Amino acid sequence: MARVLYGVMTATNGHISRALAIVRRLPEHQFFFFGGERLREAIGDAYPMMTVPVLDTIRRRNRIRVTATCFQGIGNLARTPRVCRQIRDIIEQWQPHAAITDREFYLPLAARAAGLCCLSIDHQHIVSACHYPVPASQWVHRALFLASLRALYEFADRNMVVSFFHPPLRPGGTNELLPPVLRSEVADVSAGTGKHVLVYQTTPTFTPLIDAVRQLARPVIVYGFRDSQAVDGNLTFKPFDRRTILEDLAHCAYAVVNGGHNLLCEAFYFHKPVFCFPVAGDFEQFLNAWHVRDLGFGDFSMSAAPSPDLFRRFELRLEDYRANISRRFTDGTPVAIERVRQWIQRCVAEPDSAPTGGL
Repeated sequence: MARVLYGVMTATNGHISRALAIVRRLPEHQFFFFGGERLREAIGDAYPMMTVPVLDTIRRRNRIRVTATCFQGIGNLARTPRVCRQIRDIIEQWQPHAAITDREFYLPLAARAAGLCCLSIDHQHIVSACHYPVPASQWVHRALFLASLRALYEFADRNMVVSFFHPPLRPGGTNELLPPVLRSEVADVSAGTGKHVLVYQTTPTFTPLIDAVRQLARPVIVYGFRDSQAVDGNLTFKPFDRRTILEDLAHCAYAVVNGGHNLLCEAFYFHKPVFCFPVAGDFEQFLNAWHVRDLGFGDFSMSAAPSPDLFRRFELRLEDYRANISRRFTDGTPVAIERVRQWIQRCVAEPDSAPTGGL
């Protein structure tokens, strides 16, 4: 049995879902978590945890607010020495064998200072790890994303990148590219063919989207806009619930999302096409949406005021999208879990050197 520290970026639910999907499949090891209050709500008393500040991205009207994000980040970065000292105290007391981070900032810094091997497991590193086409409209956004990635999230010894699309890896480096990790709950939900559209947005101020789907000749279930359930014409608003959204996703005709990787993969697991509206300025979401179109899993739009006709044209290709997903999507959870298990074993066997080679 090994003792493992696990840092989780908790501004969105996807990182939490991936981390829990991994640790719950490794019951032979002990885990100590680091993250924000949303993580504490998800794990309850199942694991020990230290609350740390969250480096969040501020969004409004489906667009990143760069100035607000920078000011929020500066405030949290100022806490770095104190937070890292607290983590170092836990390292000294708990004597862990390894650390894992899912885009969490503080734990990799403290682990490096303590000489503790650290593995990064996330999707965001695909931006720096791989070759892919970049349209001119995205050059600045990619440059900004890469700058923040390299400044804040490059302190692990190795990156395990999980993704539903696999562009060529750049030579050298310490990256491995695997199919995505899915939470165990997806296997407990049976998929069906329903008529409703599922809408999930991380920016509740993107009201033009709601105006557009209100005009569809379908029922629409909406997550991310209201904290309580309500019915308004063909729209049913629901508060976020990890189990309920899976069931609605498994039985929808298609899903309308921003471009977050985990929910996309859960939709593909159920063979559901997706229509993406990536958050403007978020290059990772744009890259995800671009590959959704490229693989034939759905489509995307950068429109800030989508029309009902966009969705009607999308619906004409639903059967083609489903067939493509059925042929091409792969659940990589078993492979990823085995890679993590091997990493932990190597850290236990080689405590004085971080294993940066193959897992």
